[in-house]
Amino acid sequence: MALFSGGPFGGGSRLAQPDIVAVLDVGTSKVACFIGHMEAGSGVRIIGAGFHASAGLKAGVVVDMEAAEYTIRHAVAKAEKAAGLAISSIYVNVSTRSLKSHHINVDTKFSSAEVADRDLKRVIDATLAEFNEPQRAILHALPLNWTLDGERGIRDPRGMFGNNLGVDMHFVTANVGVLRNLAHCIERCHLRIAGMVASPYAAGDAVLVDDELDLGVTLIDMGAGITTAAVFRDRALVFTDAIGVGGKNVTSDIARGLTTPWEAAERIKAIYGSALESPTDDTQMVPCPPMGAQDELHEETLCMLTGIVRSRVEETFEILRDRFAAAGIGNFAGRRIVLTGGAAQLSGAVQLAEYIFGKRVRIGQPHGLLGLPDTMSGPDFAVAAGLIKHVLSDKSDAIAGPPDLSGRRIRKRHYAGGSVTRSLKWFKDNF
Repeated sequence: MALFSGGPFGGGSRLAQPDIVAVLDVGTSKVACFIGHMEAGSGVRIIGAGFHASAGLKAGVVVDMEAAEYTIRHAVAKAEKAAGLAISSIYVNVSTRSLKSHHINVDTKFSSAEVADRDLKRVIDATLAEFNEPQRAILHALPLNWTLDGERGIRDPRGMFGNNLGVDMHFVTANVGVLRNLAHCIERCHLRIAGMVASPYAAGDAVLVDDELDLGVTLIDMGAGITTAAVFRDRALVFTDAIGVGGKNVTSDIARGLTTPWEAAERIKAIYGSALESPTDDTQMVPCPPMGAQDELHEETLCMLTGIVRSRVEETFEILRDRFAAAGIGNFAGRRIVLTGGAAQLSGAVQLAEYIFGKRVRIGQPHGLLGLPDTMSGPDFAVAAGLIKHVLSDKSDAIAGPPDLSGRRIRKRHYAGGSVTRSLKWFKDNF
């Protein structure tokens, strides 16, 4: 997985350490790096962690290559110093508004009467051949359900007998251009990308419990620049989506609404911000620093601030609710929602989510990690914590390693005459 050396950025001799991995959470507000390994009989142990305030990144997209490179280098250097080693390869999250789900169903005949590994591989290869979108890269290819001679709901058909084998495959994809820029930025830091994981998929590994994964749960990761969502059912990721709204939008609204500098608005949000009204909001005043040197400190009512915050958070949840309804997964997703990410810590977010979605809602914090610093154990570090658990666990992804960003596989399939066959009623037909 990763190679290590004695110097801070790859100097000295290298020694293979296949049991140690490094992950990188690239976000709008911060970049976090965790280094850890699987400890026999105990679980995942963090041996080094570090983070740095983001620059050059916006809504999961690199907007300034040099600034983003500087941020990543410093976050990685802090983790390397804490771990006492240097890394040369890393797993990175993908949090962009271009994250999408695609479902493809393929059914094929096979010659042998007993299903073997080669039959599974042939069917999975057939679904990969059906996906033909040159501008999108596949992050995850997850077999959800197998069918054998028309019988659905089979989790592992190996050893069974039949003549027709099919699979319902879930693809998670993102825009190739966004991923290329992110990969190039990381490579400029002298790091090799070992794999990419969708942020809400990773966060689920950090904060969800077994019963939620079995019965159905929706995870909403509320970041600074983007909000991503994932639906899990029967321990499988079945849907992902993303919208370009996050905690920084709330801060920007406060700065405009209260006519105060952006830094002051961020502090006001942290101290006074809430998405729920209270009877005393009209009488409480919020001090607002002036925009310029000639202006004077002024005050606005807490009621005004709460209205600004509630409007933006409410809009975020309503957009997601409508997206879930359009995808037909409202009831399929169960009766539970877990909020995570830095913006999820905003006062009143849980209660407002319960009102908008009509479901039980809780805040998710990372669990199951040994050696995780207290300062990095909150919801805002859920993606980084989930990334390292995801990498060190046994996942059923049909694609290993980093995604194909060259487009060679897509061009090859397109030349061979492959076509995309989607089922617009996938959830209705299969569940």
